[in-house]
Amino acid sequence: MTFSRTLKRLASTAAAALFLSVLAPAGASADDVSVADLNLRTPFDCGQVWNANTRTNHNPLLSVDFQRSDAQGKNVLSSAPGTVTTVADLGDESYGRYIIVDHGSGITTLYAHLQTQSVAVGDSVSTGTAIGTVGSTGGSTGPHLHYEQRVNGAVVEVVLNGVEIYYYGNTSITSSTGC
Repeated sequence: MTFSRTLKRLASTAAAALFLSVLAPAGASADDVSVADLNLRTPFDCGQVWNANTRTNHNPLLSVDFQRSDAQGKNVLSSAPGTVTTVADLGDESYGRYIIVDHGSGITTLYAHLQTQSVAVGDSVSTGTAIGTVGSTGGSTGPHLHYEQRVNGAVVEVVLNGVEIYYYGNTSITSSTGC
């Protein structure tokens, strides 16, 4: 790991801990409220295997692109219970069609480049609720799901099903959502 990458990880971890310590209830530590505590699940149907790709030139840096040969039209599921706060379409730019779900305690997930969106702002979702389908909208060059986990708006390293995604490269992950 390069010195620069180490500093970025330390800064990201420190910022997340600081944000969470401000949000935590009186008497609770930052460790009491975290992305890991939510046990975020892979946003796909049970048993599907996806390649989770990360790279140093990705924007934002800690986001993940989920890819597979038949990705187009596959269900995209909420990673955890929450409330839909954004359902947007940026046309041919950036995220294209995307959704943001608020999971509380400053933790949100973002799902982008969607072909379809099947929820509305204000909807309550459970872990595994279908919120849309994989597409290739916005600045995408092929069907995939662009996915982010955020703490108070800052993108953090992704952990799904208790599996840490490898930075920077590829992680094969099998969805256990809804199994």
